Amino acid sequence: MYKVIGADGKEYGPIGLDQLKAWVSQGRVNAQSRVREEGGGEWITAWGIPELQTIFTASSASATVAGGAQAPAVGQASGLAITSLILGILSLVCFGFVTGIPAIICGHIAYSRARRSPQTYGGSGLAVAGFVLGYVGFFMTFILVALFLPALSRAKERAQSIQCANQMKQIGLAFKTWALDHNGQYPFNVSTNSGGTLELCSPGPDGFDRNAAVHFSVLSNELSSPFILVCPGDRTKQRAFTWHNLQSINVSYQLRTGSNVNESHPDQVLAVCPIHGGVIHCDGSVEQRPRARRSEPENR
Repeated sequence: MYKVIGADGKEYGPIGLDQLKAWVSQGRVNAQSRVREEGGGEWITAWGIPELQTIFTASSASATVAGGAQAPAVGQASGLAITSLILGILSLVCFGFVTGIPAIICGHIAYSRARRSPQTYGGSGLAVAGFVLGYVGFFMTFILVALFLPALSRAKERAQSIQCANQMKQIGLAFKTWALDHNGQYPFNVSTNSGGTLELCSPGPDGFDRNAAVHFSVLSNELSSPFILVCPGDRTKQRAFTWHNLQSINVSYQLRTGSNVNESHPDQVLAVCPIHGGVIHCDGSVEQRPRARRSEPENR
């Protein structure tokens, strides 16, 4: 015996299975009507009663013949197809591949189910729309990334160049501060007996000293940290945490040494950045030069 909730929201019954079948045939009960067995149990849809599914299927087939087009199968599940469509729309609007990939997966699964079991699963059109939108959103993400990456790269390089220039200004100021206590001379022009590094100079054929780290280490009291000796855009060097045992691997900036590199020759080049082309003059000023000339020493 069964009880039925009608379209008016009222409860009818109890009635037998034969009477329930008759109501289905008369259209008084459809596949979505709520039904339960007398004496307890949960309310379920009439489609959930196996004895009624044959009647519903026959009614669907009759509607197909009468209407000349296939009527939707009663009780079709299309939740996965709808999910795919929603995820596909989201991937197109704002989330890109984050929801695009699930939209593609759900769409293909829903479409495959609908093809295999059309009486059980519906929404094949929604599934197709879902995974198509998922593909579009997925590939649009990569297109947008490809368009914006160069701009982001340029912005990053610009920011690093500005930071590098600031570091070079601190280095130039440190040399000038050190020179105040050493008759206007820089460390590489002052003997080691007086706290300089004159005897440790080793200028190379390009005009830059091979022992730049040694000369910079003398400025430990004037420079806030050895960190600033590495250009932010230099991936070949490692920042030092302390001044102890500072080495060339911890220094990006190339240093020029010589008797004419001092405050008496303010336009002389003191150091350069091989990454951004920055130049420190002996007067402490910093100049940006084209990269093609960044490693060229200046002799005046």
